[in-house]
Amino acid sequence: MTFERKIVVGLDDIKAITFECAKCKTRTTVPADSLREIPGACNSCNAIWLIKDIPTYVSTSGPAPIALIQAIGRMRILIQESKETFRILLEFEEPKP
Repeated sequence: MTFERKIVVGLDDIKAITFECAKCKTRTTVPADSLREIPGACNSCNAIWLIKDIPTYVSTSGPAPIALIQAIGRMRILIQESKETFRILLEFEEPKP
């Protein structure tokens, strides 16, 4: 017998965003309501996470849901190419039984 468990959440269910450095694995957690931008570098080892003035692969001129889907696609490509400089982890409340 096979059991499958899924958790489906909405964007409003995100409690915090954690950034994990690809170099040193240090994590920085920011409450979702206070997140304004991605940190430019790791707080621990100072590895650069974002470089200013690089060409963007995701359009932010359209509706936010479209930009989100494009960003997820681009991040998955970077993970496959091993070019990610940090990981994004999403924190949710534990589901009630």
